[in-house]
Amino acid sequence: MSGSDLEKTVAEPSGRSSIASEVDASDYGLNETSFMQKVDRKIVPGVTILYLLSFLDRSNVANAKLDGLTTDLHMTGNQYLTGLTLFFVGYISLEVVWNLILKRIGPKWWLPTITLIWGVITTLQGLTQNLTGFFIVRTILGIAEGGLFPGTVNWV
Repeated sequence: MSGSDLEKTVAEPSGRSSIASEVDASDYGLNETSFMQKVDRKIVPGVTILYLLSFLDRSNVANAKLDGLTTDLHMTGNQYLTGLTLFFVGYISLEVVWNLILKRIGPKWWLPTITLIWGVITTLQGLTQNLTGFFIVRTILGIAEGGLFPGTVNWV
């Protein structure tokens, strides 16, 4: 199967992309190409910033370890790694559920809400005073962040 045949089988019957099929570009006085460029200029910078902040959050826990997190919470190396693993358990476990919710209520409300929740949890992570709190916060943070990035990828 050649590349063009593959594109024909993957593309929608109208031959337009999924976003363009939901919104008619002519309603905005634009052709499809300029409409998609306008959408990209509005959406991609915000999604890029969200992804950067998400990555920063994941890497900052390593900075916190260097700054004495393990000493302050009296944890061993394995307990620290358990906290990191619990983040991804939460992230992966509800990823599909979050995407189903996103499809039901739409990105207009979902992405700002999940971003706010994720930001509050990230901020409150600094108030953790013991190992159990660290485990709980990392799990909840993974759950909240599980709806953020995959939702932006599926929407865009």
